Amino acid sequence: MKKIATAAAAALLAAASLAGCSSDTTAPSGDGGSSVASDCTPAHSFTTITEGKLSIAVPEFPPFSSMVPDSPAGIDTEIAQAIASLECLEVELSEVAYSAAVPAVQTGRADMAVGCYYRTAERAEIVDLSDAIYLDGMGVVSKDGITSIPEMITKNVGSVDGYLWNEDMQTLMDGKMKIYPSNVEMWADLQAGRIDLGFDSVAVSQDKAKGTDFVVTVAEPDDRVAASVKAAQIGLPLTKGNAELLAAVNDDIKKLRDDGTIKAIFEKYGVDTSLIEVGENYLIGA
Repeated sequence: MKKIATAAAAALLAAASLAGCSSDTTAPSGDGGSSVASDCTPAHSFTTITEGKLSIAVPEFPPFSSMVPDSPAGIDTEIAQAIASLECLEVELSEVAYSAAVPAVQTGRADMAVGCYYRTAERAEIVDLSDAIYLDGMGVVSKDGITSIPEMITKNVGSVDGYLWNEDMQTLMDGKMKIYPSNVEMWADLQAGRIDLGFDSVAVSQDKAKGTDFVVTVAEPDDRVAASVKAAQIGLPLTKGNAELLAAVNDDIKKLRDDGTIKAIFEKYGVDTSLIEVGENYLIGA
Protein backbone atom coordinates (compact mmCIF):
# COMPACT_ATOMS: atom_id res chain seq x y z
CA MET A 1 0.00 0.00 0.00
CA LYS A 2 1.87 3.09 -1.14
CA LYS A 3 1.36 5.77 1.41
CA ILE A 4 2.64 9.13 2.52
CA ALA A 5 6.09 9.56 3.98
CA THR A 6 6.82 10.54 7.60
CA ALA A 7 7.64 14.07 8.66
CA ALA A 8 11.29 13.04 8.35
CA ALA A 9 10.61 12.36 4.68
CA ALA A 10 8.33 15.30 4.02
CA ALA A 11 9.72 15.72 0.55
CA LEU A 12 7.72 12.70 -0.52
CA LEU A 13 4.40 14.13 0.59
CA ALA A 14 3.52 16.06 -2.51
CA ALA A 15 4.49 13.27 -4.87
CA ALA A 16 2.74 10.53 -2.93
CA SER A 17 -0.40 12.27 -1.78
CA LEU A 18 -2.37 10.90 -4.71
CA ALA A 19 -0.34 7.76 -5.30
CA GLY A 20 -1.33 4.20 -4.63
CA CYS A 21 -0.13 0.68 -5.19
CA SER A 22 -2.78 -0.98 -7.29
CA SER A 23 -3.01 -1.43 -11.05
CA ASP A 24 -2.61 1.37 -13.54
CA THR A 25 -5.82 0.70 -15.45
CA THR A 26 -9.11 2.47 -15.01
CA ALA A 27 -12.36 0.75 -15.93
CA PRO A 28 -15.95 1.86 -15.51
CA SER A 29 -18.26 -0.25 -13.43
CA GLY A 30 -21.99 -0.54 -13.19
CA ASP A 31 -24.23 0.34 -10.29
CA GLY A 32 -23.22 -1.71 -7.23
CA GLY A 33 -26.15 -0.79 -5.02
CA SER A 34 -29.64 -2.13 -4.59
CA SER A 35 -32.88 -0.14 -4.82
CA VAL A 36 -33.77 1.85 -1.73
CA ALA A 37 -37.06 1.22 0.02
CA SER A 38 -39.61 3.97 -0.61
CA ASP A 39 -40.19 4.42 3.13
CA CYS A 40 -36.48 4.73 3.97
CA THR A 41 -35.68 7.80 6.09
CA PRO A 42 -32.12 9.11 5.71
CA ALA A 43 -30.14 9.82 8.85
CA HIS A 44 -28.95 13.18 7.46
CA SER A 45 -29.60 15.66 4.69
CA PHE A 46 -26.83 16.51 2.20
CA THR A 47 -26.19 16.70 -1.53
CA THR A 48 -24.29 14.20 -3.68
CA ILE A 49 -23.04 14.36 -7.26
CA THR A 50 -26.07 12.42 -8.44
CA GLU A 51 -29.27 12.84 -6.44
CA GLY A 52 -30.20 9.68 -4.59
CA LYS A 53 -26.83 8.01 -5.17
CA LEU A 54 -23.49 7.82 -3.40
CA SER A 55 -20.75 7.67 -6.03
CA ILE A 56 -17.69 5.75 -4.84
CA ALA A 57 -14.28 5.29 -6.50
CA VAL A 58 -13.09 1.73 -5.84
CA PRO A 59 -9.50 0.58 -6.53
CA GLU A 60 -8.47 -3.06 -6.47
CA PHE A 61 -6.73 -3.32 -3.11
CA PRO A 62 -7.87 -6.26 -0.99
CA PRO A 63 -8.77 -6.61 1.79
CA PHE A 64 -9.84 -2.94 1.75
CA SER A 65 -11.54 -2.57 -1.61
CA SER A 66 -12.24 -4.70 -4.65
CA MET A 67 -14.47 -4.91 -7.71
CA VAL A 68 -13.17 -8.25 -9.00
CA PRO A 69 -14.92 -10.24 -10.30
CA ASP A 70 -17.52 -7.52 -10.84
CA SER A 71 -18.65 -7.70 -7.24
CA PRO A 72 -17.91 -5.05 -4.60
CA ALA A 73 -16.05 -6.27 -1.56
CA GLY A 74 -13.55 -5.17 1.07
CA ILE A 75 -13.45 -3.49 4.45
CA ASP A 76 -13.71 0.09 3.18
CA THR A 77 -16.24 -0.84 0.50
CA GLU A 78 -18.57 -2.47 3.02
CA ILE A 79 -18.26 0.47 5.40
CA ALA A 80 -19.14 2.85 2.55
CA GLN A 81 -22.11 0.68 1.60
CA ALA A 82 -23.30 0.72 5.23
CA ILE A 83 -23.09 4.52 5.21
CA ALA A 84 -25.13 4.65 2.01
CA SER A 85 -27.73 2.39 3.60
CA LEU A 86 -28.05 4.69 6.61
CA GLU A 87 -28.58 7.61 4.22
CA CYS A 88 -31.06 5.80 1.94
CA LEU A 89 -28.74 6.17 -1.04
CA GLU A 90 -28.09 3.78 -3.87
CA VAL A 91 -24.42 2.94 -4.33
CA GLU A 92 -22.77 3.80 -7.64
CA LEU A 93 -19.33 2.17 -7.88
CA SER A 94 -16.56 3.02 -10.34
CA GLU A 95 -13.51 0.78 -10.58
CA VAL A 96 -10.34 2.91 -10.76
CA ALA A 97 -6.59 2.58 -10.36
CA TYR A 98 -5.45 3.21 -6.80
CA SER A 99 -3.71 6.44 -7.81
CA ALA A 100 -6.89 7.65 -9.58
CA ALA A 101 -9.34 7.27 -6.68
CA VAL A 102 -8.51 10.47 -4.78
CA PRO A 103 -8.33 12.55 -7.99
CA ALA A 104 -11.79 11.21 -8.87
CA VAL A 105 -13.10 12.77 -5.66
CA GLN A 106 -11.02 15.92 -6.10
CA THR A 107 -12.43 16.56 -9.58
CA GLY A 108 -16.04 15.85 -8.67
CA ARG A 109 -16.38 12.48 -10.41
CA ALA A 110 -17.00 10.65 -7.11
CA ASP A 111 -18.40 11.61 -3.74
CA MET A 112 -16.07 9.25 -1.90
CA ALA A 113 -13.05 7.00 -2.37
CA VAL A 114 -12.28 3.75 -0.59
CA GLY A 115 -9.05 1.77 -0.34
CA CYS A 116 -7.15 2.50 2.90
CA TYR A 117 -6.12 6.14 2.40
CA TYR A 118 -3.97 7.87 5.02
CA ARG A 119 -5.31 10.94 6.76
CA THR A 120 -2.54 13.37 5.85
CA ALA A 121 -2.22 17.13 5.95
CA GLU A 122 -1.24 17.12 2.27
CA ARG A 123 -4.30 15.10 1.24
CA ALA A 124 -6.61 17.24 3.39
CA GLU A 125 -5.73 20.22 1.19
CA ILE A 126 -7.44 18.71 -1.86
CA VAL A 127 -10.25 16.57 -0.39
CA ASP A 128 -12.09 16.37 2.89
CA LEU A 129 -11.17 13.42 5.07
CA SER A 130 -13.57 11.60 7.33
CA ASP A 131 -12.79 10.88 10.94
CA ALA A 132 -10.39 8.00 11.46
CA ILE A 133 -11.93 4.56 10.97
CA TYR A 134 -8.91 2.36 11.68
CA LEU A 135 -5.12 2.38 11.92
CA ASP A 136 -2.61 1.19 9.36
CA GLY A 137 -0.17 -0.66 11.60
CA MET A 138 3.44 -1.61 10.93
CA GLY A 139 2.96 -5.25 10.00
CA VAL A 140 5.86 -7.68 10.19
CA VAL A 141 5.76 -10.83 8.07
CA SER A 142 8.09 -13.66 9.11
CA LYS A 143 8.11 -17.35 9.92
CA ASP A 144 9.04 -16.91 13.56
CA GLY A 145 6.79 -14.07 14.71
CA ILE A 146 9.44 -11.38 15.22
CA THR A 147 8.14 -8.21 16.87
CA SER A 148 11.31 -6.50 18.16
CA ILE A 149 12.88 -3.88 15.90
CA PRO A 150 16.38 -4.43 17.42
CA GLU A 151 16.09 -8.07 16.35
CA MET A 152 14.69 -7.17 12.93
CA ILE A 153 17.67 -5.02 11.97
CA THR A 154 19.95 -8.08 12.26
CA LYS A 155 17.97 -9.86 9.52
CA ASN A 156 17.60 -9.61 5.75
CA VAL A 157 14.64 -7.24 5.57
CA GLY A 158 12.37 -5.92 2.85
CA SER A 159 9.59 -3.33 2.66
CA VAL A 160 7.30 -1.80 0.06
CA ASP A 161 8.04 1.62 -1.39
CA GLY A 162 6.18 4.53 0.20
CA TYR A 163 5.55 3.27 3.74
CA LEU A 164 5.92 5.56 6.73
CA TRP A 165 8.55 3.44 8.44
CA ASN A 166 10.94 3.04 5.51
CA GLU A 167 13.25 5.98 6.07
CA ASP A 168 13.66 5.35 9.81
CA MET A 169 14.31 1.65 9.21
CA GLN A 170 16.80 2.41 6.45
CA THR A 171 18.65 4.71 8.84
CA LEU A 172 18.82 1.96 11.47
CA MET A 173 19.99 -0.56 8.88
CA ASP A 174 22.51 1.73 7.12
CA GLY A 175 20.50 1.54 3.92
CA LYS A 176 20.54 -2.26 3.78
CA MET A 177 16.76 -2.78 3.80
CA LYS A 178 15.51 -3.78 0.35
CA ILE A 179 12.68 -1.62 -1.00
CA TYR A 180 10.22 -3.20 -3.44
CA PRO A 181 7.93 -1.39 -5.89
CA SER A 182 4.97 -3.45 -4.63
CA ASN A 183 4.25 -6.22 -2.14
CA VAL A 184 4.01 -8.73 -5.00
CA GLU A 185 7.80 -8.67 -5.42
CA MET A 186 8.40 -8.58 -1.67
CA TRP A 187 6.22 -11.63 -1.05
CA ALA A 188 7.96 -13.49 -3.86
CA ASP A 189 11.30 -12.94 -2.12
CA LEU A 190 9.82 -13.92 1.24
CA GLN A 191 8.51 -17.18 -0.15
CA ALA A 192 11.80 -17.87 -1.90
CA GLY A 193 13.75 -17.22 1.31
CA ARG A 194 15.72 -14.33 -0.17
CA ILE A 195 14.66 -12.13 2.75
CA ASP A 196 13.90 -13.15 6.34
CA LEU A 197 11.04 -10.75 6.97
CA GLY A 198 9.04 -8.05 5.28
CA PHE A 199 7.09 -4.99 6.31
CA ASP A 200 3.57 -4.34 5.04
CA SER A 201 0.22 -3.12 6.31
CA VAL A 202 -1.12 -5.44 9.01
CA ALA A 203 -4.41 -5.98 7.20
CA VAL A 204 -2.75 -6.57 3.83
CA SER A 205 -0.25 -8.95 5.40
CA GLN A 206 -2.95 -10.94 7.18
CA ASP A 207 -4.84 -11.25 3.93
CA LYS A 208 -1.81 -12.40 1.91
CA ALA A 209 -0.55 -14.76 4.64
CA LYS A 210 -3.69 -16.90 4.55
CA GLY A 211 -2.79 -20.48 3.72
CA THR A 212 0.95 -19.93 4.20
CA ASP A 213 3.34 -20.63 7.06
CA PHE A 214 4.10 -16.94 7.53
CA VAL A 215 3.20 -15.21 10.79
CA VAL A 216 1.99 -11.61 10.85
CA THR A 217 2.79 -9.50 13.91
CA VAL A 218 2.79 -5.81 14.78
CA ALA A 219 6.15 -4.18 15.42
CA GLU A 220 6.77 -3.29 19.04
CA PRO A 221 6.95 0.48 19.60
CA ASP A 222 10.46 1.82 19.16
CA ASP A 223 11.12 5.56 19.39
CA ARG A 224 13.64 5.30 16.55
CA VAL A 225 10.86 4.29 14.15
CA ALA A 226 8.05 6.83 14.40
CA ALA A 227 5.48 4.69 12.56
CA SER A 228 5.86 1.93 15.14
CA VAL A 229 4.87 4.40 17.86
CA LYS A 230 2.16 6.37 16.04
CA ALA A 231 0.45 4.52 13.21
CA ALA A 232 -1.30 6.35 10.38
CA GLN A 233 -5.06 6.76 10.66
CA ILE A 234 -7.29 5.78 7.75
CA GLY A 235 -10.28 7.85 6.66
CA LEU A 236 -12.56 8.19 3.64
CA PRO A 237 -11.64 10.90 1.09
CA LEU A 238 -14.74 13.03 0.40
CA THR A 239 -15.71 15.93 -1.84
CA LYS A 240 -13.91 19.06 -0.66
CA GLY A 241 -16.19 21.67 0.89
CA ASN A 242 -19.34 19.54 1.20
CA ALA A 243 -19.66 20.15 4.94
CA GLU A 244 -23.02 18.37 5.23
CA LEU A 245 -21.61 15.22 3.59
CA LEU A 246 -18.56 15.25 5.86
CA ALA A 247 -20.68 15.69 9.00
CA ALA A 248 -23.05 12.93 7.94
CA VAL A 249 -20.27 10.47 7.15
CA ASN A 250 -18.57 11.19 10.46
CA ASP A 251 -21.82 10.63 12.36
CA ASP A 252 -22.42 7.42 10.42
CA ILE A 253 -18.91 6.15 11.14
CA LYS A 254 -19.51 6.72 14.84
CA LYS A 255 -22.79 4.83 14.68
CA LEU A 256 -21.23 1.94 12.79
CA ARG A 257 -18.42 1.82 15.33
CA ASP A 258 -20.78 1.98 18.32
CA ASP A 259 -23.17 -0.69 17.04
CA GLY A 260 -20.35 -3.12 16.23
CA THR A 261 -20.68 -3.02 12.45
CA ILE A 262 -17.09 -1.96 11.79
CA LYS A 263 -15.75 -4.60 14.15
CA ALA A 264 -17.90 -7.25 12.47
CA ILE A 265 -16.56 -6.23 9.04
CA PHE A 266 -12.98 -6.57 10.29
CA GLU A 267 -13.79 -9.99 11.72
CA LYS A 268 -15.37 -11.05 8.42
CA TYR A 269 -12.10 -10.32 6.61
CA GLY A 270 -9.96 -11.88 9.32
CA VAL A 271 -8.21 -8.63 10.20
CA ASP A 272 -7.00 -7.67 13.69
CA THR A 273 -9.89 -5.74 15.31
CA SER A 274 -7.49 -3.83 17.57
CA LEU A 275 -6.78 -1.65 14.53
CA ILE A 276 -10.18 0.02 14.93
CA GLU A 277 -9.07 1.57 18.24
CA VAL A 278 -8.04 4.87 16.68
CA GLY A 279 -7.98 7.36 19.57
CA GLU A 280 -8.21 11.07 18.79
CA ASN A 281 -8.08 12.23 15.19
CA TYR A 282 -4.74 13.43 13.82
CA LEU A 283 -3.18 14.09 10.42
CA ILE A 284 0.20 12.75 9.32
CA GLY A 285 2.46 15.65 8.40
CA ALA A 286 0.44 18.30 10.25
